[in-house]
Amino acid sequence: MKAHFLKSTSCVLLMALLGACGTRATSIPTANPATATTSPTEIPLPSLSITLGKTNDAQGISLDQGGDTDTQAESKGNPPFETHKSGNNKALASSDGNKIPDSYLQFNVDDNKLFNSKPTAHVRVEVDYFDQGTDTFSLQYDAQSGTFAGGGSVAKTNSKTFKTAVFNLCDAKFTNSDNGADFRISDNGDGAEFIRAVRVIGLPSSGTQTVKVDDFGANPFDDKPDSDAIQTVLDSTCSGDTVVFTSGVNNPDYKGYLIDKTLFLTGMSAKHNLTFTSSDPRNHALLRATADLKGFVVRLYARSRFSNSGDIDNIDFGNIDVNGDRDERVCLGSDNVENGRGDNWGSWLPECTNAGDPWCAPGNIALEGGSDWNDAGQNYQAHPSSWTTGVVIHDVIDQQTECATALAFFSAAGTIQNVTIDTAGDHVHGAGCAYADNDGDRTGWSDGITLFGPAQTVKNNIIINPSDVGIVFFGGKNTIIANNTIKVTQGNHGAFAGIALHPWILGDISGTQIVANQVSSEGDTKCGGIHAGINIGPQMWGGACVDTSSPAMFGNSGCSTHPSQPTVAACTGGKCQLWAYLPSGSTLTLKDNVVTGAHINYFIEGLDALGTFIDENNISISPQLSDWDAAKHGCNGVKWGALDKVAHDPTLPGYTDLLIHCER
Repeated sequence: MKAHFLKSTSCVLLMALLGACGTRATSIPTANPATATTSPTEIPLPSLSITLGKTNDAQGISLDQGGDTDTQAESKGNPPFETHKSGNNKALASSDGNKIPDSYLQFNVDDNKLFNSKPTAHVRVEVDYFDQGTDTFSLQYDAQSGTFAGGGSVAKTNSKTFKTAVFNLCDAKFTNSDNGADFRISDNGDGAEFIRAVRVIGLPSSGTQTVKVDDFGANPFDDKPDSDAIQTVLDSTCSGDTVVFTSGVNNPDYKGYLIDKTLFLTGMSAKHNLTFTSSDPRNHALLRATADLKGFVVRLYARSRFSNSGDIDNIDFGNIDVNGDRDERVCLGSDNVENGRGDNWGSWLPECTNAGDPWCAPGNIALEGGSDWNDAGQNYQAHPSSWTTGVVIHDVIDQQTECATALAFFSAAGTIQNVTIDTAGDHVHGAGCAYADNDGDRTGWSDGITLFGPAQTVKNNIIINPSDVGIVFFGGKNTIIANNTIKVTQGNHGAFAGIALHPWILGDISGTQIVANQVSSEGDTKCGGIHAGINIGPQMWGGACVDTSSPAMFGNSGCSTHPSQPTVAACTGGKCQLWAYLPSGSTLTLKDNVVTGAHINYFIEGLDALGTFIDENNISISPQLSDWDAAKHGCNGVKWGALDKVAHDPTLPGYTDLLIHCER
């Protein structure tokens, strides 16, 4: 199996977002804000700026010098404009002679214009920069949530032109708490920055808002791409906001929103309590990939924009359908490499530099949030900044995925409910078998749901024709996979497994329940079908040997065709043969499932069950051959036909003992 683990606004624009333009009077002190006791006076929302050069033009914003914030005036561009250059972690000449390495441009806002979130905590910071190099810079600011809060990052593209980066700050405090300043630009030590001007524009703090993407120029009834308009909305939201897409899949004139650039739901910074929905939940909105879209249709966040993804929490995505344009998008080009040449691998943001990186593959929905792959205890409650929690996706039709996965879901305590996944990737690999996809690419395998993390709930979903695994679970405690239907229909459709519990990331699967699921296959026995209906344990997949491990994995330090189960322990970082680990005193429940027509309906290999494995009322109906090449020609000296139940490591009553260790 391929493990798919899954970057100056006008008054019209402000009216669309905020419902009004102009200023809103609010009381703040006019004297020294830290000590003033005099009567406050009313002031408007600020519009402040600084243009940098040999002599700065400061209009309510000043540039600090000294310490690690010394800068150097330098002209850039053609025609040239004056800028200030950062130090890139090297000491620049300074007026006080300090030799401290410099990495920041640090700014102070006039306290009489903006102080302690008054007259507003919502500001837009615009940074004009010279786009030289492919390094990054980021904004840090004095926030209500704490000092040096992350406002987002920008990855440069070496266009050798001036560009403007826009940062939407929803909780700006600006009490001079960041080393005596209000915000700073960090060059991140990966290349110098050349900043021409900075503006701070106050926006009304009007509480949570409902924003319609159509108000920003998106239109699901025309033939024009909508990504730029929608991303403008997503970048402008604050925690608690609701983003609304116009419904219409039941309207014959409705074309859906054309997505030519991946939508990053949280914009430039980690947010929480966001809702994404349609205007009529009974008549969904549609996001439809264009033939030239690079990467996923929808992602929770862009890794090139910020790194604190664990601070993303409570995201609701529902009543919105997604179509990945499987017939036109391509997983691999003629060079058979995922690299953006002749295929749809990549991103509109400069965050896809290593060919084959699955983050950049042409999948559909990736709600991958913060997760700690080294947390053996999976203690997301005690480490909230490391784990995204409370992501919910519901009432979605997720269809026609090219490859990677139809739905990636990496987080904790989330829910996938009432989602229909219809056709994901291509499983056709046998000689003489016709393509199942019109793009001529037979290598685009795709999971239905790629799942990871503790306390997840996956229930009442329908997955039709996945090409890798219907629901693959890479590990986590107390996760419930219940009342789901996974089916392969007639024709050259196939999958490696219907449901697979494969703890490639978190070895402890205690408390997990796989209950009342229906898995069925009507696929062609020569060119399709399901190999394993429900598979517990990772060792079917080449013996589950990894060259690099983490302490959250459990297994043997070496790899063997016949591993010794009593030596299973936490992996130490090097080579490890993985097991699904069930600690003493815990339970794993496999109950009330029905599997029909898989090559092996129930298959267990690599379960270290020190605890109690509850195996009750799991019905096996009419297993049948699939296109499983290893079964036909043999693997490790063993061949096999259609079987109801197989268990090896451990052996179990009522199961055939058969070593397989072969996925193809």
